[in-house]
Amino acid sequence: MSLNALIYSVLIDPLLSGLRKGVMDAVNDRAAVIDIACGPGTLSLEMAQKAGHVTGIDIDEKLISFASGTTSKKGIQNVSFALHDASDLTVYRDYEYDIAVISMAVHQFPEELAVKILSEMKRIARKVIIADYNFPMLRGFSKSLAYGIERMTKGDHHRNFISYMSRGGLQWFAASAGLEILSSVVKGNGVFKIAVCG
Repeated sequence: MSLNALIYSVLIDPLLSGLRKGVMDAVNDRAAVIDIACGPGTLSLEMAQKAGHVTGIDIDEKLISFASGTTSKKGIQNVSFALHDASDLTVYRDYEYDIAVISMAVHQFPEELAVKILSEMKRIARKVIIADYNFPMLRGFSKSLAYGIERMTKGDHHRNFISYMSRGGLQWFAASAGLEILSSVVKGNGVFKIAVCG
């Protein structure tokens, strides 16, 4: 298991269980879903319990290998993982998927790239689900923990998080990509937001 996969699966994934449940609630039964920047595939595998088929893509080869290995071990047939850069979704046809999901990734990208990815998600799927940090976050321990985790990432990741929050969170990014937020729900003591967009 790679270090990134270990960090995700042991430290980060448990903190996101409520967020994943919220995303699951927005996934239609038997839908064809693409999970953009899927990481170790935890959300993809959960969505497979409800969706017809889930395709997970990520640029990190070790995370994709980990996700594929987990799928094989569990004998799950309706999930596939591919090593693919989210910044280039041109390989997918218009409305190839019923739903495109991006979870806890928009805040990691530079503004222009995040908007480009969301715009392409809108092109390849009829429904777009964005799950990321809420803005504004409610004061308290959960907010302090989220900011502390993001501060530890340093470099471009941390700068992109600060930019994401200064712009007003996923609402600004969705609007900039031409997405209309049809419904939203806040999770994790006000730290996370899930937006269903059309």
